Amino acid sequence: MATPNAAAQQAAAQREAATVDALQRAAAQAYADRDFVVAVEALSAIIEKQPDEVKWREMRAQALVDGKNFGAAIRDFDFAMKRVPGDAAITRARLLSGRGLAYEGLGDWPAALNDYDASLQLAEVAGLLPDPYILNSRGNCHASLGEWAKARESYQASAAGFQRASGFRYGRSTTPRLDGAVFAASNAALMLAQLGDEPAAMKEMQDVARRAPGSVDMRAALAALYWKFGDEAAAEASWDFACNSITVGCTRYLDRDWLQRIRRWPPVMVSYMQDFLALRSTAGTGPVPKLRA
Repeated sequence: MATPNAAAQQAAAQREAATVDALQRAAAQAYADRDFVVAVEALSAIIEKQPDEVKWREMRAQALVDGKNFGAAIRDFDFAMKRVPGDAAITRARLLSGRGLAYEGLGDWPAALNDYDASLQLAEVAGLLPDPYILNSRGNCHASLGEWAKARESYQASAAGFQRASGFRYGRSTTPRLDGAVFAASNAALMLAQLGDEPAAMKEMQDVARRAPGSVDMRAALAALYWKFGDEAAAEASWDFACNSITVGCTRYLDRDWLQRIRRWPPVMVSYMQDFLALRSTAGTGPVPKLRA
């Protein structure tokens, strides 16, 4: 028979467990609602009760990243990394990729790149295939550092990884994995233009546009390249399709800051888009391969 003291301790433990469970549900709901402030508050309340539990730190770090509080997220990831066993490769790989995203948010590309590389290496040690999301993020870091060839290599690997994992189409929409493959392939094509092989870049963009008719990004990029090559009719047709035949439209592509800083088009493609938008003719450099339906 339990002593009164033991019974009281058990009751207190049960109340704490119930409180933690309720807070966790609240955090999950807030996160699903994209209310990251409330999610962080709920997770912080849990951490006050269980300060050494790594999973709460990781969860709060993720909410902090999505809430764009990158410095605080890094501190939580650091805390978790110090307490995870060195042989827990999968967990450490996940924490490193999360911290890399936080470093990206701060614009610390070398630190983010180091974390992504380390995450991919640990995943390989654990016998896992490279995560295509991390490969795409690594490409973003290389591109931000002006390392265009390395960026293209990472984007190509990302597209291949996404393609291995999916390839299914539901009606007129694609699965998230196939969407990822399209986005990574688009990034690879943009890097090829930056590297100077514009005809090959155009061919890759056409391939993506055929594969994903709803890709505003590639229709806009093709408009810019067609205009650069002097084919104004093809440029206007591609732009009109992007603006009027795809639900999301083309408005964001009018914003140079968004195009360069958020979408992360490379400088040469940003310049070509500005030429097109300003209706400034550029000299043609040869025949333009047409976009096939």
